[in-house]
Amino acid sequence: MWRWLWPSGRQALAGFWRDRLAKLSALLTVVCIAAAFVFSNGRQFLMPGPLTSAHSTIENCVVCHTASGSNKLTWIHGLVADNPLADSKACLTCHKMPATAFFPHGASASVLIESTKRLSKIAALTPEPLSARMQTSAFPSREIVSRGLFCSTCHREHRGASVDLSKISNEQCRSCHVLKFNSFDRDHPQFEAYPFVRRTRIIYDHAAHFDKHFPDVAKKDPTRRIPAACSTCHENREDKRIMGVASFEKTCSGCHLNQIMGKERASGPKGIAFLALPGLDLQTLKKKNVAIGEWPDASEAELTPFMKIIIGRNKKSSALIKAVGKLSLQDLSNASDDQIAAVKDLAWEIKRLFYTLITEKSSEIFGHLNISGRKLSADVVANLTASIPRDVVLGAQQQWLPNLAREITIGPIAADQRSSSNTQEQAPSNETAPEEPSADPVPEESAEPAERAEEAKTANKNKAKRDPPACLMRVLGQCLMASGPENQDQSAQPADDDSERAAAAGEKKSSDVKLQPPMHAGLKGVGGVLELAENKPVNQSDELLSPTAEELREINARNKGTRRRGQTDTPAGSRATSQTTSSSPQESDASMASDGDPEAWAEYGGWYRQDYTIFYRPTGHKDKFVHAWLLLTGPQAPKGDKSPPAEVFDALTSKDAQGSCTKCHSVDDALGKGRFVNFSPLSLENKSGRFTKFSHEPHLTTVGTQGCLTCHSLEKTSAYQKSYEQGNPTKFVSNFAAVKKEVCQSCHKTDAARQDCSTCHKYHVNNAMTPISNAKIPMR
Repeated sequence: MWRWLWPSGRQALAGFWRDRLAKLSALLTVVCIAAAFVFSNGRQFLMPGPLTSAHSTIENCVVCHTASGSNKLTWIHGLVADNPLADSKACLTCHKMPATAFFPHGASASVLIESTKRLSKIAALTPEPLSARMQTSAFPSREIVSRGLFCSTCHREHRGASVDLSKISNEQCRSCHVLKFNSFDRDHPQFEAYPFVRRTRIIYDHAAHFDKHFPDVAKKDPTRRIPAACSTCHENREDKRIMGVASFEKTCSGCHLNQIMGKERASGPKGIAFLALPGLDLQTLKKKNVAIGEWPDASEAELTPFMKIIIGRNKKSSALIKAVGKLSLQDLSNASDDQIAAVKDLAWEIKRLFYTLITEKSSEIFGHLNISGRKLSADVVANLTASIPRDVVLGAQQQWLPNLAREITIGPIAADQRSSSNTQEQAPSNETAPEEPSADPVPEESAEPAERAEEAKTANKNKAKRDPPACLMRVLGQCLMASGPENQDQSAQPADDDSERAAAAGEKKSSDVKLQPPMHAGLKGVGGVLELAENKPVNQSDELLSPTAEELREINARNKGTRRRGQTDTPAGSRATSQTTSSSPQESDASMASDGDPEAWAEYGGWYRQDYTIFYRPTGHKDKFVHAWLLLTGPQAPKGDKSPPAEVFDALTSKDAQGSCTKCHSVDDALGKGRFVNFSPLSLENKSGRFTKFSHEPHLTTVGTQGCLTCHSLEKTSAYQKSYEQGNPTKFVSNFAAVKKEVCQSCHKTDAARQDCSTCHKYHVNNAMTPISNAKIPMR
C-alpha cells in the first residue's frame, strides 16, 4: 500500500513547495513594486515604452494622462475607461489647434459633408479591393469617427525616441474613407482641375505676352530685357511650397512703370482729381438772388468723389451731398428751390473745407472720415493725403478765393445781406440803357500797377466822403460794428470790392492792406447759420488767407505762364461780379514767371494744380495714396453702389484709372459687403484648408529641358481675361491646362518614387498654430 501512496505523496509534496514558491514570488513582487514606488523619484518605471524625442522632457504622467492623478498610486484611476477626448484636450495646451480640432482633418462639418458627397460619387465607380473590405469588417470605424477623433487615434506614443509621430499609414487613412484603394498607381481617382481652386490674384495673360507683347517689345527696342525662361519671373519661396512671382522691379517695371506714372497716358489728366472748385451755374444763382460770395465763373471742374467723402463726414453734410448728387451743377435752370438752397450750402461747405485745410491739422479732417466708423491712425491719414503740403491748398485758395478768410468770418448771412444791398443799389435792368460808371472802377489791364493803385485810392476817398460809414457786420438786419472815419479807407468797402484788391497790388506796405480785427460779439458759422458766441476778436487778417501785396505779386507770377498757355483759372479780360468772382491778382515784372506745364512738372509723381483742380499723380508702384484709398473704401463699396466710397473705389479701379492698379491686381467681391483689391501675394496662409500639398523644390531637377511646361501646358484659346470681369474668384478660366494624374504617375508608382497618402496629402488641413510666450519683462 505504501508503494501506491508514495507517488501521490511525492506529488503532494511538490505541490506544497510549488505553492510556497508562488506565494513567496508574489510577496517578493509586491515588496519590489512597493519599494519601487517608495524609493523612485517619479513614475517613469510605469511607462510601457520610451517617449519620442519631442516629448522626452515630460516627467509627470498627468501632463498627458489627465485621469492618472498626481501621486504614485492614483495611476490606478487610469485603468478605468474615461472620456477619450480628455487627454486630447491636454494635447492642445501645447499644440494650438482651431476649434474644429476633433473633427476629422480638423475641418468644419460643412467642408466634410461636401467632401464626403464628392468622394461617394467617385467611390460608386471605383471597385473596392478585398483587403479594404476585410479591414472594414474587422475594424469598423464609421461609428468611432462619428463621435470625433482624439489625438491618440493616429498619434501613438511610447514607441521609442526615433518614431515619427506625424507619420500615418495608408491603412489608417483607408479605414475611415468612403473611397478605398490600395495605392496611387492603382484605382486612385483622376485629378479634378488640379491645382486650380480660384483665379490668380495677378492678372497676367501668359499667352498674350508670349505671342504678342514680348515680340513687339523686342522689335521696337532690342535692348529691353525680355524674359527668356520661367525662372526669370518665378522663384521658389523660403517656405519651399510656393513658386512665387519675383518683385515688380525685377519683372514688370520695364514695361509698366511708365503706365503707372502716366507717362504713356494718351488722353485725360495724368493725375487723380482730389480737390476742386466745381463749376456752378452762376447766372441762375444770380437770378435767384442766391449769395455764395466770390466764385470763379471760368471753372468747369467737377465735384470730386474724394470731396464728397470729406465734406460728408457728418450726417448733415452727408444729406447735403445726396441732395445735389443728381444735379448738374453747371446747369441749374431746372433746379427746384430746395435744390438751389442745397447748392448754396454746398458752395459754403466747399469754402469751409478749404479754410479748414489751411487753418487746421489734416488729422482733424481726415481722421474722422465717415467710412470706417473709427478714428484713423496717423499713418493712414498720411497715406490718404499723401502728405499734401498746406502751401498747395493755400496757393489754390489765394488764386481762386482770395477773400476766403473774410467770407468765412462774416458767414453766409452777411453775404446774403450784402448781396441784397448790392441788388437794390443797381440800376433798373434795361439792356439798352447806358451803364453808369462804377464808383469803384477797375483799371484797364494796360495800366501800370502804381497808377491803378493811385486811382483806386482816390476812388476810395471820394466814396468815403459821400457815403455814410459802412457796416462791417450784420446779424438779422442789425449792424453790430460800423467803421469810423479813422479807418474808412481800410474797411469801408465791401469784402469783394475790386478797388481794395487793386490798391493791394500797388506800392503799399503789407501792413496797410491787412484787415483790422474789430472787437464785437464773436460769430460762428455752423451749417450756414451764424450764432453769437463769447466776446472775442474776429481774426479777419489771417496771414495765411489774406496775402500781402508782395505775396500777391509772387502768386500772380507763378501763374503767369499758365495764363499764357490758356490754362488760367480766371482768363484775361474776365471781370468778376461782387457775388461770384474776384479780380485776379495784378502782375509784376519783378517776379519770376514760368511757362512750364504743372502736369509735366509732376512727371515723377506728387501734387500739382491745374484748371481749378488739385491733382495727385502716382509716384510709382505701390503708391501709398491709391493703396490707402482702395483699402479704406473697398469694404464699403459693393458693386453697383452709388455712395461716395463706391465712387472713389470705381474711379481708382476703372479701366482708365490713373495708377493702373487693377490692370494687374484683380478685384474680388466680398459676399455683397464690398470689394477688395488683391494686393497681397500668394502665401501658405492662402493655401489653408486644402487637403493636398505640393513642394516645387524637389521636382525642379527632374523636369528636364521642358521645365515648367512638363506639368503646366499653356491654353492659348482660354477666355482667361474675360473671367476677371466679374467679382467671384471661384468662377474662372485658367491660363493653363489642369495637371493630369498621368504626369505624377510617371514617377510615383510601385518600385519607384514613394506613393503613400501622406506624400501628397496632409491630415490637418489647418496647420497647428505656433504658441506665443507670455513671459513678462523683468522690472526692478
